[in-house]
Amino acid sequence: MRKKTEYMTTAEKTKLAARRRFAADFAKVYPGCFVATGLLTLFAIFMTGDFYGAFTPERAAATTGVFVINAVLIGFLVAASHSSAADKRFPVRNTLLAFVMLALTYMACLTTSRFLSVFAMPMCLAALVMTELSNRRTSSAVSLTLAAMLCVVFIHGEYYPDTALPEVILSIVGNFTAALAVNMLVDKHLARLPFILASFAAAALGMLVVFAGTLVMGDISMNLLYNILWSYGSSVAAVLVFTPIVAILEGVFNIADDFRLNELTNLNQPLLKRLASEAPGTFNHSLVVGNLSEACAGAIGENPHLARAAAYYHDIGKLKAPVYFSENQSDYNPHDELIPEVSVSMITSHTVFGEILAKQYRLPPEIVAVCREHHGTSPVGYFYRKALNLKEEGDLSVSNYTYPGPKPQTKVAAIVMIADTVEAACRAYMPDTHEGFVERVNKLVDEKLQLGQFDECPITMHDLSVIKTTIIETLPQVQHGRVSYEKKKS
Repeated sequence: MRKKTEYMTTAEKTKLAARRRFAADFAKVYPGCFVATGLLTLFAIFMTGDFYGAFTPERAAATTGVFVINAVLIGFLVAASHSSAADKRFPVRNTLLAFVMLALTYMACLTTSRFLSVFAMPMCLAALVMTELSNRRTSSAVSLTLAAMLCVVFIHGEYYPDTALPEVILSIVGNFTAALAVNMLVDKHLARLPFILASFAAAALGMLVVFAGTLVMGDISMNLLYNILWSYGSSVAAVLVFTPIVAILEGVFNIADDFRLNELTNLNQPLLKRLASEAPGTFNHSLVVGNLSEACAGAIGENPHLARAAAYYHDIGKLKAPVYFSENQSDYNPHDELIPEVSVSMITSHTVFGEILAKQYRLPPEIVAVCREHHGTSPVGYFYRKALNLKEEGDLSVSNYTYPGPKPQTKVAAIVMIADTVEAACRAYMPDTHEGFVERVNKLVDEKLQLGQFDECPITMHDLSVIKTTIIETLPQVQHGRVSYEKKKS
């Protein structure tokens, strides 16, 4: 009998493969999250009521309900964070990050509500961190799950002296509003000062909800002022502890957020210093490719910081043997003494070695992927033609003279491929006229398109058109000429 998949279209097969990957990842991640959720629930019961009384026969059913609801909510979080990962290649990393941030914020909210005030729950902490390290969708899923889990455990608990359930619900609603405002107002690419100001503005919205809610309850005593101060103060405290938490989590999960990317593009980084001293030609080439990639990424809506960082490191594999690459040669060319097959193996191996070196230096996986993908499966035309000239009879397979791949999987990898190709070609020969330069850029990009190098990434024809225009506008400014000053005759 024929398999069922033989009757499926390509789109149906893609959806089936995605569902299978999700099922495999869910089975890998959820058991650990389930066990951790049980421990979190025990901590929550201890902080919100009579811990031993919660496990008596009279309260056993209610306590069991808390465990069941929390388990279901964590299942929702795992599914939502998996599907909303900013980079579809790393959904498990996004899921684990979401759960860790949920657990930290959940424990912080329970602790502050127990020892300070029920209005002092820093719920926007999770939203701030997830907005920076992931995206708005994951941040919203974490905030919603957090609010639901807090409601459940406070409804189950016996509350603290002088604290009623309406106050607890008002606090959760007010701080949840602040968390949602963070998703709307705070952008991960903001500079530090605008980021802080937007965070404070989001906290003010939550404070207004607490103020109005306290009035609705008919409380116009000093509690009105205390509730507002605790609510706003908890959000301000979340902003203050945001930076160290991001620094720790980005290191633990090896995430390429803007803070990390800015550090990696510092020219004092060890790998970049090695590149500058051991392969100066490659280093200069990488800087120009970085400028081009950043401009192109910004033009099509991709992360310009990631594009620049990836371009800076895309050729680090050439550190294995810098002299085999033309930009690092002076008078001696070792390829003159080698047969084309050996020359090709030396040239194409720099993508594989670059991936290995990037992993050794623990670069983010987004940059590691670009090190491997920036040439795709393109042929090394010079040595293929050289081999054809040396071969007396028969044909040569071009597959023996190509890079090992894979092809670019993301738009950023495609941008670096194009910028790398155009910069290298125009450095070797820059047309004299603007029309010739435009024609050369279009030809180089179209060749990559005809070779199918963009088949596995989501880049569009409109994106390619914008990239061409951006390079045509940017590259001449980078590779500008100098005025020749003649010496005056004495």
